Amino acid sequence: MSNLEVLKAAITSTLDVLPVASLETLAEFASFLRDKRRQESTAKPRIVKLRGLWSTTPPITEDDIAEARREMWGNLGNREI
Repeated sequence: MSNLEVLKAAITSTLDVLPVASLETLAEFASFLRDKRRQESTAKPRIVKLRGLWSTTPPITEDDIAEARREMWGNLGNREI
C-alpha cells in the first residue's frame, strides 16, 4: 500500500466517527482547498517592473555622500567613556 492509499484510508476511517456538524465543516474546508488549488494553478505570476523607480530622485553627488557621512559619524570617538 502506498503512502497516499494509507492516508486516504486513515481519512476515510476518521469520517466514520465524526458527527454531522464536523462532516459539514470538513466538506466546506475540502471545497475551499479545491478552489484554492484551482486558483493557484491558473494564476499568472505577478511581475513588478522597477523601471523608473528612481526617476524622480535628484542625482546624488560625492559631496552629498560626504556630507551625510559627516552628519552621521561626525562626533564618533570624541566622547569620553
